[in-house]
This record gives sequence, structure tokens and C-alpha cells, in this order.
Amino acid sequence: MFISEYPHLGEIKDKSLEDYLTTCDFTGFSATESSFLFDELLENYYSDRRMMYSGDAPKQLRKLIAEILNSEVKTEKVSIFDPVAMSGSLLLTLKEKFQSNVELRGEEFSSDIFRLSKMNMVIQNMVIHGIDIQTIHDNFVRGDFLKDEEFDANSKFDIIPMLPPFSRHWDANPELLNDPCFSEVGVLPPKSKADYAYVLRGLQHLSEDGTMAVMLPTGALFRSATEGEIRKYLLEKQNIHAVISLPQGARNYMAIYTVLLIFKQKKSDKILFIDASRDGVKNATRLKQNFLTEEGFTKILHTYRNREEVDRYSRLVSLDEIRENDYNLNIPRYIDTFSEKKIDVEATMSSLSAKQKVIEKSKKEMIELLNKFDTPEARQAIKAVSISE
Repeated sequence: MFISEYPHLGEIKDKSLEDYLTTCDFTGFSATESSFLFDELLENYYSDRRMMYSGDAPKQLRKLIAEILNSEVKTEKVSIFDPVAMSGSLLLTLKEKFQSNVELRGEEFSSDIFRLSKMNMVIQNMVIHGIDIQTIHDNFVRGDFLKDEEFDANSKFDIIPMLPPFSRHWDANPELLNDPCFSEVGVLPPKSKADYAYVLRGLQHLSEDGTMAVMLPTGALFRSATEGEIRKYLLEKQNIHAVISLPQGARNYMAIYTVLLIFKQKKSDKILFIDASRDGVKNATRLKQNFLTEEGFTKILHTYRNREEVDRYSRLVSLDEIRENDYNLNIPRYIDTFSEKKIDVEATMSSLSAKQKVIEKSKKEMIELLNKFDTPEARQAIKAVSISE
């Protein structure tokens, strides 16, 4: 932050951070400067504690989700709902990216993180974007999305971005099978993994022309039992629009592979698979985290928007082929990433011949050295070397 190119932030070097924050007139900050400052303070303050910020999305991932969802907007007014708002930074990124008239709504079940989200919204929306406090108070609520306590089942939104806590334990009460969200599929996600509970609840609130982006652990693509049945249900309804594999550690502090699933209410004849798992570069300060390379970032967006097929990178896959794979969405089943290396036979033989000469020379030198020792051990060693020849 101290070496930032933003002029206001450069002043921090000359005084303590506490003095700067308590005396600075933030109204002179641009939207970009304010957003950058708040993000950096949050990310670094909670980096050791990891209580509030560990599940949040790093800036690059937020930008990727915003770019993907922005390409789906066809109307002037757009309603955006984040059911797992966390710090609210993903919603703010979406607001900054969308050119249309945007209504933001968010929900967060953790009371600590909810206070953080409200603070973020007030600072950045009221001061920078001119949204009044009452609107923020009304549109951002504390509640458990899986219980659907705060939003009527008939509430519909055009855009739903979601980064749910991975494999969260939840109350999979059998009575929930009477809930319209789960009754049609006929099964509940396991108590130890609420990943698909978030997906099904999100689809319940997605408008007819809406798009939902959900980040899940890669295991959600192929786990069996009830999750396999839910996956089959979603595929047969043709709600899954794209499956995008991300580099290991794309989410803060989590050194696991993740996928971004894109859902639509409108049926998709084919599913676009994109394998960007190899397009990562290490974060120098957080070793468990990887960033997408700039080339990888641009390639995902271009491929997704054009629904292109690229050799060893992306494919449009029919439902029939997925049925043949027993509704398993594991990307290696559909994209062959194996790259056969060309072998220069002449160069390889030449290298082997040179190495063989080095070995033979070393053996002769060893025998000469052992001959100087007239001991049973030396004679035994000479015999062993001669046999190996």
C-alpha cells in the first residue's frame, strides 16, 4: 500500500497509519483510492486472524466474476443479490463494473462479518456513490440464506454472485424436502457439505433471464451419493451453463482447487468447460494463494463470452456425453490436457553415449584406486564393479 501509485496513499509514509486515518479528509479520495485503501486495510489486518476475511474473494477473482456476469446483462436496470456477502467487496466490484442502473442486496449469516459488510457499504457507497444509509440498512441484512429467513421465496434477482463457505455443515432436516427449493430434486445435500444447498437456494431466487456464478471446491463436480443426484437434476434441467476450473489457491488462504459454475434459468444446449487450472502464478506474500496470469484472465473472458472451443483448454459438451459419464463433471473427462512431448532421437542417443563414456571412465578410475588397497573389502568391491560392467 505504501508504494501505491495513488497520490493520497503515498502520504501515509510520512506519519503513523493511526494518525493518518484519524486526521485524513477522505472526501478528497477518488472511488478507486478509497476502495483500494479499504481493501488493503481489511486484507492485511485480518491476514493473521483469518476469522473474517479468510473466505472472502481476492480482488482478481472478484473482477473475474464481475466481468463474466457483466457480459450477461441485457437490461438497463439490474438487481444483484449476494447471499453470502462477507465484507461486501464482491458486490461493490459488481457495482463498479456494471454500467446499468444497479440495485444491490446482500445477506450475511455471521454477525461479526455482517458488521464489517455494513461498514464497508456505508464508507464506499454513501461517501463515494451517494447511496443513503437507510437504503443500505434496508438492503443488507443478517440471516442464514440456507434457511431463507430474510427473503421471500418469490424474490427474484437478475444477477447472483456467490462464494459460499466450502463444505459447510448445515441442518439437513428431512422436513426441508417439503420446501419447494428441495422438493423437486427429492434429496438433500449431505449434512457435512452444504455446497449444493446454496446452489439450489440460489436458483430459487434467480430471475427468468438471470445468471448465477457460484465458486465451489472441485469435489462438487464428481462427488457421488445425494450430491450426484442433485448434479443429475441440474444437468437434466439444463441449468448449468459453464464450468471453469481455476488455479489451486484462487481463494484467499485456501490451497485447494476450485471451480466457478455458471447457472442460468434458460436452458443451455451444451455446457462450456474451461480448464484454467494451469494458468496460475504464486502470490509472493501468501504462499497458499495463486493468481491467474494476465493472459489466463483474458483468455477465460474471451473464451466464455464467445463460447469458443480451444484445443486442450475448452470444449462445448453435450448432455448425452455427460450422461455417458454418469453425470460426472470432472474436467479431465472432457478436456484432454496431456501434451505429448516430441523426442529428438538423435540428440537423446548422443546424450546417452556421452553419459556412458563418463560412467566407464569413472569405473576405471575406481578400480585403479581400489587396486592400491590389498584388502578383502577392496577385492570384493573390484569384483562388484567388474560384474556391473
